Amino acid sequence: MTVLPDIPRLYTALAEWLACLLYVLALRRRSGVPVTAAVSGAVLVGLGAFLQLTGSVPLAWWIPCMAAAVGGMYLYLFGCCAITAREAGYCCARAFILAEFAASLEWQLHCYLWPQRGGFQPLALLLLAVTYTAVYGFIYGYEFRRLHRNPELGITRRALVSAVVLALAAFAVSNLAFTQEGQATMNVFYIRTLVDLAGVLVLSIQQEQLMEARLHRELEAINNVLHHQYEQYQQSRESIRLINRHCHDLKLQIAAIRAEHDPGKQAAALDEMESGIRMYEAQNKTGNPVLDTLLTAKSLYCQQHDINFTCVADGHLLDFMPTGDICTIVGTALDNATESVQTLSDTEKRLIRVAIFAQHGFVMLRFENYCETPVRLDADGMPPHGYGVRTVRAAAEKYGGTVTVHCEDNWFILRVLLPHGDGGDA
Repeated sequence: MTVLPDIPRLYTALAEWLACLLYVLALRRRSGVPVTAAVSGAVLVGLGAFLQLTGSVPLAWWIPCMAAAVGGMYLYLFGCCAITAREAGYCCARAFILAEFAASLEWQLHCYLWPQRGGFQPLALLLLAVTYTAVYGFIYGYEFRRLHRNPELGITRRALVSAVVLALAAFAVSNLAFTQEGQATMNVFYIRTLVDLAGVLVLSIQQEQLMEARLHRELEAINNVLHHQYEQYQQSRESIRLINRHCHDLKLQIAAIRAEHDPGKQAAALDEMESGIRMYEAQNKTGNPVLDTLLTAKSLYCQQHDINFTCVADGHLLDFMPTGDICTIVGTALDNATESVQTLSDTEKRLIRVAIFAQHGFVMLRFENYCETPVRLDADGMPPHGYGVRTVRAAAEKYGGTVTVHCEDNWFILRVLLPHGDGGDA
């Protein structure tokens, strides 16, 4: 059999750099684009120079040099991507095997077409560009575009260990034939490429399982929020019914007291009872019964917990929405606001403002609460692990709406913008 040369080291360096670059493009970055681009360029040059200089080292130094190259990939990922050390290790393992597969496939095609041709001739470089573009383009389109939309990895210790073991096993098996000089035949390349492909597929399947598990957890959390909101609405409606009945009874008692002939007793009893009625009749009359229930219940809750709650709302604007979606959007937003301000020791700062109004053919729902420290937002503009806000966004997107979150002058502001069917403008 014809003995073939091994993959040029610069080809390997480029493959490893491109595999890491996929994660840099898909995940949240620690720095801006200029810094990331400069670091990426430096890593490409450094990795290429290192692999080229260590290409002819003795076999005893081959594995330490490969380990050093993998370490460089790890530092590149951890330094550029806003991920944990565990997540960087997982990404590094996957990137390494993907690079091994891309480099092996390209060089196998090269040796099949031009077994005696060098790796830096025009046709060879064209094949390199086509093969790497096809491999990395397919991987990015199939997997990394989804990762870009939802960059939370959620890598467990078990997932990291599994990925590292699989990567090491695939690398060991695929390079076993190259531990002895002169054994690089086309059959060996076939085995090498297939083993690397198997490693890529197994790690991709593992990634799919991790994403499905994470999405399942998020869905379960969202369903719990929805269930809680609906139960809260039912309880609030019953509470308001009882309060209204109590107010009616109090009004009858007031009528009886007015018949009292002792002016002093009469005035004292009336003042006390009317004060209680004003507290329990502090209902919001917006024109939408579901919204009225939610706002009234939250108003009573805020009174009991020293929270200053103000609301200006046109409930008719939400008549097109079913009960569940109103509870999801308004109830969840109010729950988040009250939970946030209750952590403030200064009761003067426990402030919540709500406004629902029409604006240029849209319905604007604006929820504001005072916060002493700015809330950190992720790449999607959402609070990390904020399933409540994500639930609000999912409900708004059903109607083609949008949700934005930001902090301004110690105020946390949640805006929900929904298309208004009648196109009215207030």
